[in-house]
Amino acid sequence: MFDALGRSVARHPWRAIAVWVVVLIVACGGAFWGYGHGGLFDRLHTPVSLVQGTESDEVNNLASTDAGGVGITLVVTGLDIPDDIPDLVTFLADHREDLKVDNVATIVDPFQLPDLNMPQAQALFSDKEDGFIISITLDKDLSTDGIKDTEAAVDEAVDFFEQDLRKDFPTAQVHLMSKTSLSNSIMEQVKTDLIRGEALGLPVALLLLIIIFGGFLAAGLPILGALVAIGIGMGSLWGMTFFTEVESFTINIASIIGLALSVDYGLLIVSRYREELARILAERNYGTSPETMPDKPTSTAIVREAMEITLKTAGRTVFFSAVTIACALSALLIMKAQMLRIIAASGMIVTLLAVLTAMTLVPSVIVLMRRTMIKPSMITRIPVLKSLVKAVGDSSSDHGFFSRLARGVHKRPWIILGVVTLILVAMASPLKDLQVRSAFSDFIPEESPSSKAYYIIQEDYPGLVDPSIIIVADVPPEDTADLVSHVERITDVAFVSQPSPLADDDQRTKITVRIDVANQVGTQVTQEVKDLRTHDPGYPIHVGGSAAIQLDFIQSIIDRTPGAFAIMGFAVFFLMFLMTGSIIVPIKAILINGLSLLASLGLATFIFINGYLGMPQVQGMETFIIVCFICFGFGLAMDYEVFLIARIKEFYNQGLPNDEAVERGLQRSGRIITSAAAIIVAVFIGFSFGGMIAIKQIGVVLAITIITDATLVRMLLVPATMTILGKWNWWAPKPLKWIYDRLHIVH
Repeated sequence: MFDALGRSVARHPWRAIAVWVVVLIVACGGAFWGYGHGGLFDRLHTPVSLVQGTESDEVNNLASTDAGGVGITLVVTGLDIPDDIPDLVTFLADHREDLKVDNVATIVDPFQLPDLNMPQAQALFSDKEDGFIISITLDKDLSTDGIKDTEAAVDEAVDFFEQDLRKDFPTAQVHLMSKTSLSNSIMEQVKTDLIRGEALGLPVALLLLIIIFGGFLAAGLPILGALVAIGIGMGSLWGMTFFTEVESFTINIASIIGLALSVDYGLLIVSRYREELARILAERNYGTSPETMPDKPTSTAIVREAMEITLKTAGRTVFFSAVTIACALSALLIMKAQMLRIIAASGMIVTLLAVLTAMTLVPSVIVLMRRTMIKPSMITRIPVLKSLVKAVGDSSSDHGFFSRLARGVHKRPWIILGVVTLILVAMASPLKDLQVRSAFSDFIPEESPSSKAYYIIQEDYPGLVDPSIIIVADVPPEDTADLVSHVERITDVAFVSQPSPLADDDQRTKITVRIDVANQVGTQVTQEVKDLRTHDPGYPIHVGGSAAIQLDFIQSIIDRTPGAFAIMGFAVFFLMFLMTGSIIVPIKAILINGLSLLASLGLATFIFINGYLGMPQVQGMETFIIVCFICFGFGLAMDYEVFLIARIKEFYNQGLPNDEAVERGLQRSGRIITSAAAIIVAVFIGFSFGGMIAIKQIGVVLAITIITDATLVRMLLVPATMTILGKWNWWAPKPLKWIYDRLHIVH
């Protein structure tokens, strides 16, 4: 397969390039213009309920139905209450109808009520006495397009309303908030974070690649593959929106993974090609200066030969790595939460695209460049860059820094093993303080107009804040006195709403509860949810709200975790066995990578709960980020494991002793691993400067994972364990050896 691929790419590069160009144009057309159906960002979804079919999801659906038509809230600030009340009464009487555009069902403000001191009116006034609320409800049966058009009309009416308001009250401001506007603000933040992350990460990645390869053209190849993979990946996500809801932040996660893997794979392909090219030129006594360089027909043949060898070796390695990562991500497909399944599917798609661009597009461009890749770059003549290229460039030999490092590990393997293990355990120790959270409010940016309205309500309107708990009881309101009495005895309860019938079912009652604690999805509220779900008032009750949504989400993950780990572990074990013919190497890889992930998550937890390194201080790590990190992090760690073990196995199969194979394998792959790690860390850190907490967390924790894996694990821990085990590294029972001899991937 890889021999045939190498011959095809080397002899017909334009075919592969033409296919990629066509697919990229079609995909980007869908992602950015949508062909009349809306682009990708127009079709993304912002989740509220996380796991369909759970108790919290049922309550959320009932509460949404009970709310009637779509609601729009206007938060008026910059006033002096109560001094401005007489003038406001007059103003609203003259201008209230200005807001009643077509398809607006009701408009409610405190000045319509008969007594401004009644609780319903006081709830619409700010605690700071600087503003009030106007609540607008649209007609209930509007279509999606009707809602969109009406909201646009209301938005325009609000602009004129605010202009008139400022004529009488110069410091007044009107902030509009609706579910649509909040979703749009989240979408804008997603888009901004994506642009900022790539704008920061890509230039740094390109600079590092220029230093590594000693030239702009070679350095641009992995970036080219990454851009194509990300562009087509976005088009694929656009296509997925026609079949299922795709969460807004999926695009950021897919971009992070696609960029990381594309650079990894492209770097390995380009590096191995240059290595094979240098070897062939040396064997045939050609140099790289213009005077000694082979003529065009000869150089074309050499380029093709080098590329065929590259795809037969490094091509097999990146293909195997991609399959391993895809199998790790497939563990998320069995999760109950659709969000996690979509993230898994998008991750598998960009992984496939990353490896395909690395194995077809990048090699095709290299073949077309022919003599250009042989010539020394002008950059190598610049004094400072010349020294950097010489120090960290991609040229390698059998002896150097990494082989000396391996020999040092050979001398003290047990000490290295003990010290590194202690460091990783110390890094993992903050996990004892780990708290997880899943709250919709965490995704709302702070700076948009609708977000400002949301946060003003949460801070200044205690009667209108999001409820901590929503209860739906299967009895009429008049039969819920005992339940209300029980709820009112909850510790730190701030208010309990009057029992009210659901709009479509007067035999069911809705009760909302607010608990006065800082963390609305923390331990205290979660425990109250658990207690209420076990409470028996004599009729069925259903408990929802943010803490209940989080509780059901976490439980759904716990229920499926054993199966997910089994899928991930078995797939990695089987694939690593096919690669090495050993059962020791895959078992060791799973254990070491597991410890590395715990250490990385522990350090990330320490950073975020304390607000270090410029990161925001948070009450807990996002639940879905931890789940995604385990799969993505394990996959990326296996990426470097495959790079290293494949090269060690290559030398071992040539007849070298175990320790010497480790030395040469680390020498040949160490520079690639550390270079790729430096580039990917730069990319991940770029995404950590985004505004969304979840994207910051995934960027930081994956950056820590890569640093840990490329240094402590791959450079020290793996060589130490391979030294200790010696020939047992490659052991397998005879029946499995028989299977390996017939199915193995690495020759």
